[in-house]
Amino acid sequence: MKALQKNILLFATILMALLLPLAALAASTPNAPSTLINGSSSTFDQNNYPAQEVDALAGNITELTLTAISQTRAWQGYFGNVSGTITLDDANNYTFYNWSAAEPRGYIYATLVSAGVPSWLNVQCFDEANNASLFDTSYGINSDDYDNVTNTYNTTLADPNIAQTVYIVNNSFANCPATTIWQNDAYQSGNFVNYLMYDSSAVQGNQSWVFGTIIENKNVGNKTDIPCYNGQLCDFQLLVGENGHGTDTAVTPYYIWVDLSG
Repeated sequence: MKALQKNILLFATILMALLLPLAALAASTPNAPSTLINGSSSTFDQNNYPAQEVDALAGNITELTLTAISQTRAWQGYFGNVSGTITLDDANNYTFYNWSAAEPRGYIYATLVSAGVPSWLNVQCFDEANNASLFDTSYGINSDDYDNVTNTYNTTLADPNIAQTVYIVNNSFANCPATTIWQNDAYQSGNFVNYLMYDSSAVQGNQSWVFGTIIENKNVGNKTDIPCYNGQLCDFQLLVGENGHGTDTAVTPYYIWVDLSG
């Protein structure tokens, strides 16, 4: 009987050792893209807004009503398309099986370069109530600037217009601060969802922020791209923080991560 019990215990130990690695792989982790091609960039052109003339006449007092526009000094936008596959590979990148995804679904993330690979198990929703000031300071934003973090991510993933749950490794998130990027040069509230997170294992500050977006083909059976901010068809639009205040003209390197398991 004791020998049988030992054999059963040995079998259970071996079985657990075999199953644990499989359990660790059950949930998907965002990975670096295999290729990333930088396209053209553009920014605000003041020549699109020619000088406006007003006439002055001695002794007159004239009321003026002005409408003005200024470019943000706190944010950078990315947009584009995603192609790729879901694969069953080993540690040497040998492929056991491969599923091509003509219109992938999932998520795209951007993190700051010095943060390296985020600890995805420790990524959490950004806490606006306690960390808004810290975020704003890390990007040179004043708390009363209109493009501060709370005015930018001014809703959540739970908003009825969004109603999206994000999955990272073994965790799900339904209440992260969120916003939606414009389409066809106009505000909209349902597509191109962006959300803000942070790596709780990193030192709090600009090196821990995680900027995320849902690849737009988020609905089962959706095979058609939709218009981006400029009317061009695309899969994603992603907003990230960038300090361009005062004399700061330095570029900020970001790492891009993709999870096609969504």
